Amino acid sequence: MKFFAAACALAGVSALPGPDGPYKTASKIYKVPQLDAAGNHQKMDVFYPANATAGEKFPLISYSHGMLGGGMGPIGYQSIAYGQLFSQLASHGFILAAPEDCNTNGCGDHVNAPYTDCAGLPPVAPTGWASYYGEQLKTIEWARNQSATDDPIFAMLDVDVGAAIAGHSMGGQATSLSSHFACTEKYNIKVAALHHSANGATSIGNLGVNVSVPLAGFGSTGDASCTQETKDIFEASTVYPKVFRNQVGFSHLEPLFLNYNPPLATMTAAWFKIHLKGDKGEYYDLIYGNSSSSLCKYAQMEECLVEQKPSILV
Repeated sequence: MKFFAAACALAGVSALPGPDGPYKTASKIYKVPQLDAAGNHQKMDVFYPANATAGEKFPLISYSHGMLGGGMGPIGYQSIAYGQLFSQLASHGFILAAPEDCNTNGCGDHVNAPYTDCAGLPPVAPTGWASYYGEQLKTIEWARNQSATDDPIFAMLDVDVGAAIAGHSMGGQATSLSSHFACTEKYNIKVAALHHSANGATSIGNLGVNVSVPLAGFGSTGDASCTQETKDIFEASTVYPKVFRNQVGFSHLEPLFLNYNPPLATMTAAWFKIHLKGDKGEYYDLIYGNSSSSLCKYAQMEECLVEQKPSILV
């Protein structure tokens, strides 16, 4: 199983500047006692459009950090480490909520019922992380409950279109678990994305077989192991459409400020726009188009798969 800051070379290639979306963003940290206490601070990092017009509504992204992303001790650093990614995703018209709780040893609550009832706690490694996806689902419930209060941020939440889920490393493994059909139905999850996901293999088979929504997998040649694990989950999924991108360069830390690659957020946002908002314009073209700015053309790719039925190799 991969460590959050996996010992992969920080491969050096020049990233194309990933354009921000049309919204300026802001962030807020909430104290959420319902979150697991393993990270010692139970924070929820929320990024959102700060210059929305009155009445605008935005879908939710529930994002799960990688191992160590929950911070060490009472001081968390998720909003710094992932801040560029989170802000850019929100700039495309999303409210992103990311629990900053479970840490190196996983979640203190190894069952996390009833949030893990839907996927049934498949035996993932290492011990303590099987219940982490419950925090991702809990975040969706918490955000929707906030929308029923006078919270001005969550007053902008578009509950009706459903939610997107995404995660990095161990958070990718959690996202695979949350993609189980019983979870996606219960929490109205419509689409998922994996960023350098940790291993999806279990004693009962690859977690990708549980995926019940359109899936995008992102990896890079500087992180060969987790990229292969992401591809394994992608290949095991039987839901179409689905995409997989293996960009030349970049390390396991591609989503983080240490090795950040802006197009990662742009392409993830495009995938979510298509499946949450039904976009058939510029976001659709970023994934399915053939221009130099599209998913498989914006940079040098080791492999890029855009699969519908029938499969298309790009």
